[in-house]
Amino acid sequence: MTILNTRGRTMPALQFDFNFMKLAKSKLRGRKNPSGYWRPGGAVELKQVPTPVMVADDWVILKTTYCGICGSDMKELTLTGAFDNPLQTFLSFPQIMGHEVVGVIEQAGTKVSSLKPGDRVAINPWFSCAPRGIDPPCPRCQAGDFTHCHNFRRGNLPPGMHLGVTKGFGGFAPYVAVHESQCFIIPDGVSFEAAALADPFAVAFHSCLTLRPESGSTILVYGLGIVGLATLIWLKNIFKVEHVVAVGRYPFQKDIALQAGARHVFMSHGEKLVQEVAAYVGAELYTPDRGWQWAVDGVHGIIDTVGSASSLEAGMRFLTTQGRLVFTGVDPPRRCENTPHYFKELEIIGSNACAIEQFQGQRAHAMEFYLKYAHEKLIDAAHLITHKFKLEQYRDAFDALAHKQESKAIKVIFDFNE
Repeated sequence: MTILNTRGRTMPALQFDFNFMKLAKSKLRGRKNPSGYWRPGGAVELKQVPTPVMVADDWVILKTTYCGICGSDMKELTLTGAFDNPLQTFLSFPQIMGHEVVGVIEQAGTKVSSLKPGDRVAINPWFSCAPRGIDPPCPRCQAGDFTHCHNFRRGNLPPGMHLGVTKGFGGFAPYVAVHESQCFIIPDGVSFEAAALADPFAVAFHSCLTLRPESGSTILVYGLGIVGLATLIWLKNIFKVEHVVAVGRYPFQKDIALQAGARHVFMSHGEKLVQEVAAYVGAELYTPDRGWQWAVDGVHGIIDTVGSASSLEAGMRFLTTQGRLVFTGVDPPRRCENTPHYFKELEIIGSNACAIEQFQGQRAHAMEFYLKYAHEKLIDAAHLITHKFKLEQYRDAFDALAHKQESKAIKVIFDFNE
């Protein structure tokens, strides 16, 4: 294999720039039509940037095969984050977007022992202590909890949690540099398409472990994007939950969820959803003088992949007393009536990405669990990739996700195959 000489070379990359003039232009145009957010001259543009070099001798250069577009990418593009969001302390600009990367090792540093050029790998995007060259690692990293590393602003990298939000490092480009520890070998027989779903499936796996569902319980999955569908597949195929129901937005999502094993899919929201879920489980509804109806009993657990004020409030109203709600989605903060939280003694827990997990007597990274089950044919998910685009077609890719009712998009990825 030809070793890539990256020094002094450039490559195309999709870059997001935190520039107030560009942000204002994107915001004004996006209010009229979502496509305005990614029109030329806005915050996101295809640019020539330096081809990556290895940060240290235990790093590798990856030739990108696919990179998925995450819901967090779309939130950044559509400027839906709050300016006082504390996670801005773990970002740096300009960013090469994208963190759901799979590809082939093009070049390995002299201290890399577990990888060689030609290996197919899926990437854990988090820039914790090891990628940052920090030794000894912080207590969180020592415990395998890389998503809560103490050093996202230290070490030999710019501030940033992971690929896509750290200046100079991202997957919407033909090459990306990562640390050896971030790479997981894709088993023989697992396609690049299936491996490209490792990140969202690992996120869903972590949320299922946080929920701790029992096989005989009724679990509701709120939201049927890629993470919601992945959650449904985990619950049915691996956690063996008999009764999984879901809340979707589009008819095509309902069809896929039913094929994946959902017992029922609700297509409403707000108070109407509360009423429908209560009727489905046979829970008594109470009607206050103002506000939505609510129930003391209901579904046994909820995984909310939307995380909006409306979805959380609905969940608190139809979750059974002393039930558990895990939310993986993040939406701009708005008021919701949360009295049922304390009255029903509910557990409401955030679920952040994934890291080293303990499951069925095994301890491994969540991505390794996913690749193992994909290899064993216990999870079949490649069909959830509905759209592939070349990087220069990025506006079409984002349009497909912004208009799901027309495009029927589930997972959209950038394809770097020649």
